[in-house]
Amino acid sequence: MRIRADEHVSREIVRIIRELALSPSFEFSSIFDVGHGGSPDQYWATEFAKDGGDAILTADTDFFRKPNQVVAIDRTGLKVIHLPSRWANARAHLQAAHILMWWPRIEVKVRAARPREVWMVPWNINEDGELKRKKVDYGGAHKKLGKAARRSQ
Repeated sequence: MRIRADEHVSREIVRIIRELALSPSFEFSSIFDVGHGGSPDQYWATEFAKDGGDAILTADTDFFRKPNQVVAIDRTGLKVIHLPSRWANARAHLQAAHILMWWPRIEVKVRAARPREVWMVPWNINEDGELKRKKVDYGGAHKKLGKAARRSQ
């Protein structure tokens, strides 16, 4: 299983996960590892999916709010693991502790999730906690993009 982190997850945290927590059947990389830093999210996510990627790890709510990114997830079938907004604003040592605690459950969820599912990681650090499914309006995103395209013609 292949997971790629976006720019909201530091290279150092990706490295720590690879060194300390990554299962042998998983590959975990950063957009920076492949030269996609600064690329639009829908571009790098689509390229990652074409290259056999399975899931993305992000703290960016755009993946379930902005129509162009929602449609990219719909078209590619990528699974999305979303870190909490408090995670994105936390200091690096708290981010590392949080993701290390949740990483085994993230791997389980990536393996079990269906294409296009978005799963939210709670902020707490709890050995028994579960990721929560986020419903995404893919149809509504397609409609919004269609309207925008018709208006620009």
